[in-house]
Amino acid sequence: MGYVELLQRTVDYIEEHLNEPITLEDCARISGFSRFHFHRLFGIHLNLSLMEYVRKRRLAHAMLDIVEGKRVLDVALEYGYSSERSFSRAFMQEFGQLPSCARQARYSLPPKPMLGEPVFPGAGHGGGSMLDYLSEVSITALGDMRVASAFRVSAEPEDEVVRFVEHWVKARGTGKEARRFGFDVPVSEEQQENGLRGYEYWVETDAPLSSLDEGMAVKEIEGCKYASLRITDPFADPFVRIPLGWRQLAGWVNSRGYQASCDQERYWLEEVLECGDGTVMELYFPIE
Repeated sequence: MGYVELLQRTVDYIEEHLNEPITLEDCARISGFSRFHFHRLFGIHLNLSLMEYVRKRRLAHAMLDIVEGKRVLDVALEYGYSSERSFSRAFMQEFGQLPSCARQARYSLPPKPMLGEPVFPGAGHGGGSMLDYLSEVSITALGDMRVASAFRVSAEPEDEVVRFVEHWVKARGTGKEARRFGFDVPVSEEQQENGLRGYEYWVETDAPLSSLDEGMAVKEIEGCKYASLRITDPFADPFVRIPLGWRQLAGWVNSRGYQASCDQERYWLEEVLECGDGTVMELYFPIE
C-alpha cells in the first residue's frame, strides 16, 4: 500500500470522528507514520496542517447543522467548542457571518477529500516556463551523524533558531565545514491558532555535552536512505519554491513505489549549501 492510501485512511478516520478529540499522535498512529513524517505528508497533500484541516471540516459540518435548524449552542458543543461565543468567533472567521445569520443560507457540505498525487504545476510561478529551479530526483544516503540541535516555536522560527545555533558555532571557533540541516516540527493547536510554527536546526559536531548552550541538545542520528531533490535559489520565492520542491519529491517517491521509512523516527531534512552559482537547498525524503 502506498503512502497516499495510508493518508486517505487518516482522512476517512477524521471525517468519522469530527465530534471527538483528534490528535496528531492518533492520526500518525492510524497512518503508520511517525509524528514528523505524518505532519509533512499531510501538509503536502492537503495544503493545510492537520489541526487547520480538522477545524475547517468541523466548521463545514457545523454550518450544515445550523442551516438544518439545530441550536447554535448544541452545535458548538457537538464540535468541541467550550462556549457559544468561541464557536461564533470561529464561525465568523471561516464564513464571514454569525451562525444566527446563516440559517437561511444555501449551503452544500464540501465533499471529503479523496487523495491522489500532490498537485504539481508544470509552469513556473507567474511565468509559463518550466520549473528549472527544481532538479531531477536522485537516491542518496546520509550516514550516522552526531549533531548539536535546537528548536524554536515562533512566527519566524527558522531565522531565530539558525541565529542561535550559529552563534554557538562561532563562539566555539569550529564547525565552519560541518553539515547543517533543518526541518519543520509540528506545534500545538493553540500555538498554530496564534500564528506560530516550529523549526529544528542541526549542525554536525563532536563537541561534548558540557559545551552546549542552554536550550541545545546532542542527538545521535542513525543513517538512512533518502530520495533527494535540489532547489536552486530557494529564497528567491521561498513560500513557493520550497513547498513545490517537497510536493514534487513526495509525488516522485509515491509514483515509484518507494515506501516511506516509518519503522522509527525519521526526518525530512533541508540542507542549505553555497555553490559557485549561488545558494541551493537539498531536500531529503526518508525512504526504505
